Amino acid sequence: MTETDVLTAIDDALDTGTPTEADPVARELQELALMLRADSPEPADAYSEWLGKRVAQGFPKPFSAKPPWWRPLIQPAAAVGMVGVAVLLVAALAGGLSGSRSDDGGGASGGSVAESAGGGGGAESVAGSGGAAAVAEPGLPAKARSRGFAPGRADRRIERTFALELAMPVEQMQRIADQVTAVTNRHGGFVLSSSVSTGEDSAGGDFNLRIPVTEVRPALRDLAALADVRSQSQTGRDVTPAYVTARDRLQAARAERKSLLRRLETATTDTQAEAIRRRLDIVAGQINALRARLHGLRLRTDYAVVTVSLQAKDGDEGGAGGGSFDDAIHDAGDILVGIAGVLVRVLAVALPLGLIALLGWLAGRALQRRRRESALI
Repeated sequence: MTETDVLTAIDDALDTGTPTEADPVARELQELALMLRADSPEPADAYSEWLGKRVAQGFPKPFSAKPPWWRPLIQPAAAVGMVGVAVLLVAALAGGLSGSRSDDGGGASGGSVAESAGGGGGAESVAGSGGAAAVAEPGLPAKARSRGFAPGRADRRIERTFALELAMPVEQMQRIADQVTAVTNRHGGFVLSSSVSTGEDSAGGDFNLRIPVTEVRPALRDLAALADVRSQSQTGRDVTPAYVTARDRLQAARAERKSLLRRLETATTDTQAEAIRRRLDIVAGQINALRARLHGLRLRTDYAVVTVSLQAKDGDEGGAGGGSFDDAIHDAGDILVGIAGVLVRVLAVALPLGLIALLGWLAGRALQRRRRESALI
């Protein structure tokens, strides 16, 4: 067949929706064209409805009244003023909190947070320590996943792992262990493995939990409320490329199996039929393996791994009942003071530059208006 005949055959398949050519090469091209059209993304229902209304209305131009001449001048000044007021409030509040700190030695140290990300198989980590530190709350996917894996989209597949160490008196360890299981069940998760020891010499416990990613935030908050948080950590690994690759390979394998079944129906010799059957067996094995891989990736990304370690408190820490909250307030004051200092330094540089930029913008506007008026004369 010539190139024109092949293009005509592809157009016929796209018009009718079914491959019609008897030539194997032309038929495979028709199937490939139909497969590519079926795999193309379609607009959402809400967007289609909105576009239909716009077409029915004849794409009317939006009504926009011309703003007053003084409104563009107020916006930069208002933005600078709001930022300045916010910095002053934060500095005043942080100074009041940090100035009331006393020199008690039993306070808990503040948490530290670090994040890192890499391209492709990106990863993120959060770690902290301290008796009253709050559990880091991960950014969770809030919408259904769709095609592609562009950075910053909600359709990314992230494998998340959390570790939490809780400290409590030995006599409360069994009760808190039961509550760990209750919290896990309440948030739709399950306990993969657990071990608890309440002996005086070897008191402790370890839990390996699986919790849905949509419930990780409240579950970690409830777990942290059971006892004092001694340390916490979070790691994340982006498996979106592996998931999308496995999904695309599975679609291609299924399409190949359909093509092989059609070719098997039209095979004219036993040799051809046997070769096609052998290829079908290979493709079936690939489909099963890819299905299992996709299932495993979904399970690893839909459920977060949460490990909880129960540890006995030291003897001198057992009587400290109300100091942890005060220490948390003091640590929060120190953090706010540091943030306010950074903001003040940034504003010390940004305010002069902002005033210069504002003056330049006003001069440019005046020059542009003068040129426009001179052109009209």
